[in-house]
Amino acid sequence: MLGQSLVLLGGWGRAPEDFRRTGSIRSVLVMALVFSGGVVLAPSALADAADVKAVLASARGGTSCAPLTDNPIVTHAAEIINKSTDDYVEHTARHVPIADPLPGLRDLGYSGDKAILLQGARPNEADAIKGMLLQGYAAIPDCSYTDFGVDVRRNETTGYSLIAVVLAGS
Repeated sequence: MLGQSLVLLGGWGRAPEDFRRTGSIRSVLVMALVFSGGVVLAPSALADAADVKAVLASARGGTSCAPLTDNPIVTHAAEIINKSTDDYVEHTARHVPIADPLPGLRDLGYSGDKAILLQGARPNEADAIKGMLLQGYAAIPDCSYTDFGVDVRRNETTGYSLIAVVLAGS
């Protein structure tokens, strides 16, 4: 468990120069996590995509990269992926949830050649957003990701907020 945590946080298998380069990025993401607690969501309210977009923009804003562009094709892919996760949780899916967004993006006509899926799922919407940010700690500051799409939904059976963010680019 400790080893997995250290690997997740970049503790093993990295050269010292990697720590210097990613130290400020990690600091920005930690600050985004801390300040995302300031996003007040009523317990019964569903976090909408605007909340997720604001937190994502804040995390990306602390890097040297250009802001991400909200792309309708990438958003549609995020919707499809999040629905597949929701169906799986409901035991109504015919397949396991979609893990790789790139084939679907290509089917939808997206021309980029790189994509990653960031997900968060918790009963508390703010915690679901934090989970998504933690999953994307290395991808959000990657300047080759230029487009994004967000889908937020609530699974009625579990009461969990399901958040899917797709980052895409070339």
